[in-house]
Amino acid sequence: MVISIGVKLMNIEWLQSFTEATKRKSLSQAAKALNLSQPALSKHIRNLEHELDVVLFHRTSSGIELTEAGERFHNRIVPVIAELITIRQELRQFRQTTPIAIGSLPSLATYYLPSRIQGLRLLDRPMTLMIQNTSGELVQSLQEGRLDAIFVDTLYIEKSLWSCELFTESYYAVFPLHHRFRSRKTVELSELYEEPLIVHQAPCDTRKHIIEQMGLLGHKPNIINEVAFGDFILGAVTAGMGITIIPELMAKHIGHLQLFALPITNFGRSRSISLATQSANLGSQLYQFISTTGNE
Repeated sequence: MVISIGVKLMNIEWLQSFTEATKRKSLSQAAKALNLSQPALSKHIRNLEHELDVVLFHRTSSGIELTEAGERFHNRIVPVIAELITIRQELRQFRQTTPIAIGSLPSLATYYLPSRIQGLRLLDRPMTLMIQNTSGELVQSLQEGRLDAIFVDTLYIEKSLWSCELFTESYYAVFPLHHRFRSRKTVELSELYEEPLIVHQAPCDTRKHIIEQMGLLGHKPNIINEVAFGDFILGAVTAGMGITIIPELMAKHIGHLQLFALPITNFGRSRSISLATQSANLGSQLYQFISTTGNE
């Protein structure tokens, strides 16, 4: 007699219920040993019998006994369960020693994550940080398994991923101190299209947003300089080469420079930053530590 084991059979709880019932020859005692209700354990046994299309136990006045099919199944499944338990233990150990690979946009890695890294270390797992220039690149790295979690612009997160919004922020225009807007409190995007603009080289989330929003107003940005990621874009503004547009998170940290920043009042949507993972369990753990550690 050949016993065909389907995919559903790999539910280890069903298997444990079966082997414990075989050992104790009693459904009630097996349920007690596994800390289950007897109806729950009985359902596990019925699921196995349905999947295998055989009867595994004879019910007797003194308890239960294996049928011939049950005997064959028991002899074959015991080493399988032992192997599954070993695999589970090995993978848990692997998980505890394998670094969590976190991806981030440069601005978040510089100004948002440092104060929160200590909280992430409470997970008792090593951690690595990869910085990529665009949210799209980070999402792709997450989907391909090169990263475990990412901090990105919410707009780029796909529905198949677990995600949680962390904060939203405005965009600011940054000017040298001698600029004619020095006495202003805010600036409109329509006032900036003729300004000499310094941006990061494509691809860049902020650059893309600038071009899209100015296009909606019927203008093209006057890009006069493209700075590579890793170069100090604010240095070019300090030198009087032009202005730039950056997220609020960065604008908050220019006080030591000879610059000033103004919020842009009609720059479309605010930038929304989210944590995204493929695992809801990992995402929830990371969010718990991030939300209780550090200050924006």
